[in-house]
Amino acid sequence: MNGCPVGLAIAAAFVAGMLAGLITALLHTVFGIPPILAGILTQLSLYSINITIMGQANVGLFSCFKKLLIVSQNVKGVPFYQNAIFIIAIFVVCIIAILYWLFGTELGASIRATGTNRHMARAQGINTNKNIVLGLMLSNGLVAL
Repeated sequence: MNGCPVGLAIAAAFVAGMLAGLITALLHTVFGIPPILAGILTQLSLYSINITIMGQANVGLFSCFKKLLIVSQNVKGVPFYQNAIFIIAIFVVCIIAILYWLFGTELGASIRATGTNRHMARAQGINTNKNIVLGLMLSNGLVAL
């Protein structure tokens, strides 16, 4: 909204989401708050921060910036390599490829094991608290992305 470059805004959103995941994970693992309550507490605090940043509640983004909408009239005359849908599709494919590679590594397998059965993962010598923190940071970063 303030003219920030798109790449920087995307990176900042990902990092902000990861920080929100870190807060949720620390509330759960360090302070022993149940996962659903830790998520609710983080969400409520982020809602308050969002209202403070935006200056008021329910600021409609698309009502202010009609050019952000992807409509057929804006896509028809554009070369395919500048088409917003094509660029987003390539971006999504790259994210999926990175996640596929990550979850094929030893770290990814330990995160998957922790998510499937925390008690069995702990019995196998996996640090489940670390994996909970990493998993929540990654998932919240992707949601913010």
